[in-house]
This record gives sequence, C-alpha cells and structure tokens, in this order.
Amino acid sequence: MNHSSDNIMRDIKIFYSLTKKDLKLELRSLSTILITIVFAALIVVLFNIAFPFGVAQKSEIISIIIWVVFLFSSLIVSSGMIELDTKDNSLELILMYGIKSEIYFLSKSLSVFIILSVVQLTIFSLFYVLFQLSFQNPIIILVAILTNIGISSITVILGILSIRNNLNQNILSILVIPFTLPYLLGAVEVTNQLTQSGNINYVLNSIYALVAFDMIFLITGAILIGVYFKLEK
Repeated sequence: MNHSSDNIMRDIKIFYSLTKKDLKLELRSLSTILITIVFAALIVVLFNIAFPFGVAQKSEIISIIIWVVFLFSSLIVSSGMIELDTKDNSLELILMYGIKSEIYFLSKSLSVFIILSVVQLTIFSLFYVLFQLSFQNPIIILVAILTNIGISSITVILGILSIRNNLNQNILSILVIPFTLPYLLGAVEVTNQLTQSGNINYVLNSIYALVAFDMIFLITGAILIGVYFKLEK
C-alpha cells in the first residue's frame, strides 16, 4: 500500500515538474504564445474589416469564426511546444529516465491548455471589442474550458505522433479537423445560443457531450501515447 502511494506521489511530482518546465521555457521566450496571439488577432481583425455589419445571422457566423480561429491557434501552440522537446532531445531523456509517457502526455496537455487559455482570453476580448459580442450567461466560460481541454488533448496526441514520424505540419492540420469536429459543432451551438438568449436549458446536452468527449480523449490519449512509445522502443 505504501509502495503504491509512493508511486502515485512520484507521478504527481513528475507531472508538476514537467508542466512547470514547459511553462518556464515558454514564458522565457514567449515565442509560441506571441506568434499565436498575433495570428489570432490578425485573423479577427481581417474578419472585422471584411464583415458586412448588416448581414443576417451575424451571431451564428461570429460563433463559427471564434472557434475556427481558436482551433488553428491550438495547432500553433501544441506543435511549437512538442517540437521544442524534439529539438533538444529532452523527450528522449525524459523517457530514458523511466518517466511514464502517459505522464508526459498529460503534463503536455496541461501546458498547452494553460497557454491556450491566454490565447482564448485574447480572442474573446478581441471579439468583444471589434464585434460588440456580449455573453448573456457566464456558462460560456465553462464551455470555453471544456472545449480547450478537448482540443488541447487532441492536438497534443496528433502533434506527438506527427512530429515523431516526421510528418508535415500541413498533414497535422488535416488530421485535427475530423477529430475536433464534435467540439467545434458543440461549441458553436452553445456560443450561438448563449449570445442570443442566455438560456442554459437549450445547451445542456451539448455541454454533457463536451464533458464526455473530454474524458474520452484524455483517457484514450494517455493510453495511446503509452502504447505508441512502448512499440517505438
């Protein structure tokens, strides 16, 4: 029993250390987060210039734009953070020291989640300023967090597999779209409903679906990455 609890505590400490390492490296250079924020801001501003303000169904279009911009921002963040481990061979050292690949996956997902939360806040702020987008219900924060968790885990899974197999980043973009489609559809529906009516009863099923997808991708992602690295050896 003591041995099992010691292993759990060791895994938690390793998880914390890996996440702290990622965030320290990112905050030291700020390269990934700055590039992502500039990219997101540029896309939002371009849409603001091109958007016909009298058009019907404006809120539906804006809801789609928000999550599409966020999706492609997540690709920049995840690929940048995973590629950093590949360049300096830190991933090989991590695995060499017997650190579980599942712990590596979960810590990387959390790091991407935290960085994407900053990007997400920037995107929502830009839409609020440029499109006068107002949210009638704070439940949109929960939806943003749930969507962020899912997309972070998916992009990390595919990012690790693509970079380890020297696949082009364009292929990663193509692979991500079908896996993130449930999140995009759910997030667009919830955002559209909350910006219009603010009634949570219309979006409960979509929120439950987002929670279910989060659990599926986090659990299967950890298992898949663990099996992949064992086969790679």
